[in-house]
Amino acid sequence: MPALTACAYCGSAELQTYLSLGAHPPSNSFLTEAEIAGEERFPLDVAICGRCSLSQLTYVVSSERIFDRYLYLSSSSRALRDHYGGLVHELIRRFAVAAGSLVVDIGCNDGVLLEAYPPSLDRVGVEPSQVADIARSRGLDVVRAFFDDGLARELVERHGTAAIVTATNVFAHVERPHDFTAGVRRLIGDSGVFVLEASYLPSVIDELLFDTVYHEHLRYLSLTPLIPFTREHGLKVIDVERVPFGASGPAFRVYLASSAWPGAVRPSVESMLAAERAWGIAGPDRYATFADRVRSHRERLLGMLGEITSAEGPIAGYGAPAKGNTLLNHLGLDRSTVAYLVDTNPLKQGTVAPGSHIPIVPEERLLRDMPAHALLLAWNYVDHFLAHSEYVRRGGRFLVPLPEIAVVPDQAGSRTSSGASR
Repeated sequence: MPALTACAYCGSAELQTYLSLGAHPPSNSFLTEAEIAGEERFPLDVAICGRCSLSQLTYVVSSERIFDRYLYLSSSSRALRDHYGGLVHELIRRFAVAAGSLVVDIGCNDGVLLEAYPPSLDRVGVEPSQVADIARSRGLDVVRAFFDDGLARELVERHGTAAIVTATNVFAHVERPHDFTAGVRRLIGDSGVFVLEASYLPSVIDELLFDTVYHEHLRYLSLTPLIPFTREHGLKVIDVERVPFGASGPAFRVYLASSAWPGAVRPSVESMLAAERAWGIAGPDRYATFADRVRSHRERLLGMLGEITSAEGPIAGYGAPAKGNTLLNHLGLDRSTVAYLVDTNPLKQGTVAPGSHIPIVPEERLLRDMPAHALLLAWNYVDHFLAHSEYVRRGGRFLVPLPEIAVVPDQAGSRTSSGASR
């Protein structure tokens, strides 16, 4: 588990740390009470490459360590199911995917995206964790392995090249990105399309989304470093778009094809590159004040929590996402402030959150207790929860920690925000 000495994309040693969050356990490493004593913590710092402008963690926890016991289930989120269903519908429409074509989802988790494709397609998933067994139980063809060029060769020999390859909330996690990207190029051939979706760095910084920093997320992506990196592997970006909703928050979606692909590159590509230049993707200013803003936001959020808990006692947490553990640990919270976390994922129920050791329980506990406030750790689903949560229908209110500190709904049934630290 080495400290990073060179950029994962371009190999430069010009790495400048701009955010240090301290030592954290891996955010998806949920544990039992008996395992707490052996828990490990690792530095959680982000640096920018002075040559290609890639933001990346300075300490790499091995993929095998992170995915050894992985409890994240994409299908446990209705909002995420709808999101992936919409993506699949758009891909089939836009690229006229014919019956019998191969479609591959890398990091398919429990198969939520693959299931959205019609069964007339040859659907194949790749998933390194034990969650692959859940996808297989649903009748899906899933290879339990880390994706690399060697696996891509095997898939092409078995199925031929793919019309569509997706990697949602995956590409930024890859420990060996050059090998991974070479495999993608092999798998799509000259006529397929690769679509990745990941958190978008300017959104992370502008909206202060420091909770999306955790050891699984090795890199924080923007288009500027992505284009030369993928070009090195015979790929070109043909389209890009920002999407307000993703698995970890605001994201961007990048469409890539072989350098030999005959179609036109959409104007969105140059438009985003120009926007990133204007934003200051390669300069120090946007990064220099980020840590100070995170510190200020932390103090204000702790102040709001203190006001609530001094009046009500320990509150509940709503959701147990990986990013929620970065937030809990950076705030220094434990079960004396947050009594428990509720989550619909049955694999997490009965465990404790890494670092904070707050127990995770079914949502029924929250509905039975009905505390006046719950800390919304899955804040990127706030609109969905406001519309569908039984807790809200019964009068409960969320303390939303990011991107702005807010209590919702307010007494009039709308949002109340105290503003974000800018």
